[in-house]
Amino acid sequence: MMEFDKDERTALDSLYKAILTLKTPEELHQFFEDLCSRNELCSMLHRWQILELIDQGLSYEEIIRELAPDNTSSGKTNTDERDSKKGKERKATKVSSTTISRVKACYNNPDGGYRTALGRLKGEGK
Repeated sequence: MMEFDKDERTALDSLYKAILTLKTPEELHQFFEDLCSRNELCSMLHRWQILELIDQGLSYEEIIRELAPDNTSSGKTNTDERDSKKGKERKATKVSSTTISRVKACYNNPDGGYRTALGRLKGEGK
C-alpha cells in the first residue's frame, strides 16, 4: 500500500469524496479532463484496458498486440495524426511488459481496488 502523510491522506480523502459526488460517466469525464493531463488520463485508461484483457485471460504478448497502435490506410501510425482539439501530436498506445506485470500483480490481490471495481461491474458486488 502506498504511504501518505496525514495532510496528503486528508487531501486524498477530499479528492475521493469529490469523485464520489459525480453521478454519470460524462460528469466523471469532465472532472478527469480538468484534473489530469491527456497523458495521465491515457495512462490510467491503458492500465484499465490491460486489466480487462488480463481478466479475459490474455497473455502478455496478446495484450501487447491488442493495444499496439494500428496502422491507418495511409500507412501512418496514430503518432502521425494530430489531436484536432489541441493541435498536438497524439501519443501511440504503447504497453510495456512492466506495466502489464504491475497491473497483473494488483489484479491478483483479492482485496485490491481492481478486484472490487471489476466485481461490481460484473454484478458480483463486494
